[in-house]
Amino acid sequence: MISQDKAARLWLATSESLTYNGRERLIEQHGSAIDAYNNLSLNEGNIIGAKAFDELIALKAKGLDYFCFELEKAKAKVVFLGDEDYPYMLKEILDPPDVLFYYGSLPSADYRAISIVGSRKDTRYGSRQAFSIARDLSLSGVIVVSGLAYGIDAAAHKGVVDCGGKTIAVLGSGIKNIYPKDHIPLAREIIKLGGAIISEYPLYSKPLAYHFPVRNRIVSGLSHGVLLIEAREKSGTLITVSHALNQGREVFALPGQVDAPGSLIPHSLLRDGARLVTCADDIIEDMGWGNADNKADNSLKIEELNLTNEQGKIYHALCVDSLSFEELLEKTQLSASEANTHIVIMQMQGIIEALPGGMYRLNI
Repeated sequence: MISQDKAARLWLATSESLTYNGRERLIEQHGSAIDAYNNLSLNEGNIIGAKAFDELIALKAKGLDYFCFELEKAKAKVVFLGDEDYPYMLKEILDPPDVLFYYGSLPSADYRAISIVGSRKDTRYGSRQAFSIARDLSLSGVIVVSGLAYGIDAAAHKGVVDCGGKTIAVLGSGIKNIYPKDHIPLAREIIKLGGAIISEYPLYSKPLAYHFPVRNRIVSGLSHGVLLIEAREKSGTLITVSHALNQGREVFALPGQVDAPGSLIPHSLLRDGARLVTCADDIIEDMGWGNADNKADNSLKIEELNLTNEQGKIYHALCVDSLSFEELLEKTQLSASEANTHIVIMQMQGIIEALPGGMYRLNI
């Protein structure tokens, strides 16, 4: 059962126009949310703005039970700043959301998380890298955080879902109004696999443009570090990087082609001291999370698999990343017929698997 004060905090959180600073001023002036609810007066409009004041008055008329009923009707969950299960990394930032609405499961008390952000206009290279790095981070027990947007965000979430891991999507809309709509099936998979869809905005809030820059502080705030994969000049992902730096988070960047528009910002960050990333192990090693020996352990498996020389070439090529058939031919220098024969054999042995789009990856 939610207390009266927490119900009053839901009242404040349900106002679309009340800013973080406005909420803080109300609490400071009245001492608590429930006192603000009981004693809201006309002069408060000068403190929080006329629009937010009018919204709070209209919402107050519904009564405190209304906010609890709306949560129950939506079958949504809520966590308050100060609760034991409030994400511990997020509560450390300067402006943590007082209320988080969510579906799914919040991370455990001692979780490890990396945010992966980047361009909505991703390239094939960028989406493949986001997918692969997110997947490998997840396989190492790291939670991947992103924003469920088109492009790099979606690729990162899909990489985690692909291996059955946990990922958190932070929305710029309410959790009952998932945006973009195309990603509703992806959101359902995230929840099903033990991840979470979260937002500080009211349940049915629209994806308004100004929500996303504010939302980005939560993306970085939930994480120990932020990885940037492809971003063009004036990209909104720079806001996430700025939040990360202000929050004392590590900043990582993936290099790209020097003449590609999406490489401009990552390369600029690398020149300014961001950590260079080529794979998940780079992040794990730099964060001191103890899995730096994975590559060495993986390389020992080839002797155990009893592969032919040709199969060994395919194995080593796929140790770095998922590849297309044409890329495998280029890296192994095998003929098309040779490569095809050995790929089929290795698939039957469960060593490699085919991905959508004609891609292959290691399955061990």
